[in-house]
Amino acid sequence: RRSTNPPINLLIHPSLIPDLVPDLGKAFYPHYCLAHSHIIQRYCRCLRWDCFTKLKYVCVHVTAYSDEYFRMKLQWKSVSEEQERRNSRLRDFRSLIEKDVNRTDRTNRFYEGLNNPGLTLLHDILMTYCMYDFDLGYVQGMSDLLSPILYVMENEVDAFWCFVSFMDQMHQNFEEQMQGMKTQLIQLSTLLRLLDLTFWNYLESQESGYLYFCFRWLLIRFKRELSFQDVLRLWEVMWTGLPCQNFQLLICCSILDSEKQKIMEENFGFNEILKHINELSMKLNIEEILQKAEGLFLQIRSCKDLPHSISSILGFNTEHQRSDPTNAGSLAVSQRTQLQNICSNGLCREDRSQNSCRHAFKS
Repeated sequence: RRSTNPPINLLIHPSLIPDLVPDLGKAFYPHYCLAHSHIIQRYCRCLRWDCFTKLKYVCVHVTAYSDEYFRMKLQWKSVSEEQERRNSRLRDFRSLIEKDVNRTDRTNRFYEGLNNPGLTLLHDILMTYCMYDFDLGYVQGMSDLLSPILYVMENEVDAFWCFVSFMDQMHQNFEEQMQGMKTQLIQLSTLLRLLDLTFWNYLESQESGYLYFCFRWLLIRFKRELSFQDVLRLWEVMWTGLPCQNFQLLICCSILDSEKQKIMEENFGFNEILKHINELSMKLNIEEILQKAEGLFLQIRSCKDLPHSISSILGFNTEHQRSDPTNAGSLAVSQRTQLQNICSNGLCREDRSQNSCRHAFKS
C-alpha cells in the first residue's frame, strides 16, 4: 500500500512573487513550481535570475517531507542480500531500475559519464518510490519521467516528491491493466475521427485505427520523441492545464497532421506506419507542434454542435457557453481571427460542406 503523504512541502512564498500567483496562502503539490515556472520566470527575469537554476529560492522546504523520504530510502538500503534473495519483487525492481538508469539520458551532461552522481540520485529516487508505492513499484519508462524533474530540481528530496505528484497523474498508464493508456488511445481515436475522417478511415483500413503507434508518445509524454530541452518546454506547457485538459491528445493530432500526407500518398501499411512514426524521434519541431495543437483547440472550441464526447475529453464547459450567448459570440469572432493566423500555413479547416462539427486537416 502507498505511504501516507506527509504535509505538502512546497509553497510559493508570497514575499518572493507578489501579485503573480493567485491564492498564495495555499499549499500546492510539489509539481506546482514546475508547472507554473512560466509565472515564476517572469519574476525571475525582473531580478535577472535564471528561472531553473534559481527555482529553489521560491520553494520553502518542510522538514517533514525530507524525513519521510529518508525513512523510505532507508527501508530498501537496509535490506540485506539474504533478505533480497527471498524478496523476488524487490529484486526484480532493483534489476530493472539499474538497467534503465544506465541508459537514461546518458548524453545529457547531468547524467553522462561513469559514476555520475546524477545517475545515483536517479537510481535512489526510483528505488525509494518502490517503497512509497510497492504495489506499482517500478515499470519501464518511469525513469524517463523522473529524469527531467531531477535535472530541474537538482535536489533529491524535492525531485522525489515532484515525481510522486507526476506519477499520481500518470499512475494508470503504468498499472498492469494499463487502463490509462487504453482510455487515452480511445479518446485520441475519437478526436482524430472528428478532425479528419478521411485519414481516420485510412488508418482503419490499414488495421491502425487503434493508434497503437502513438503508445510511446502518451506513455511517457513524448520524452523519447523530442530533445531534452524541448521536453522541458512541452511538459511545462502541459502542466499548466491550459488551454484544455488532455492537451497531449491534441499534440498527437498535431503531429499526425504533419505526417498524414506522406502516410497516405505512399500507401503505408501497418508496419510502415509504425516504422515511420518511430523514425520521427528527434526530428519534430516543438514550436510548430504547439502552434498547430493550439489551432486545433481553438477550432474545436468554436464549434456550435460539438459532440458531448469531445466536450468531455477536452473538459469544455458547454453549458456555460450556451448560457452566455453574448460572450460566446465575441469569443467566436476572436477565435476566427486567431484561426486565420494560425491555420494560414495549412493547419486545419472546417468542412463547411456539412452542417456539423466535422473538422478536417488541410495539407
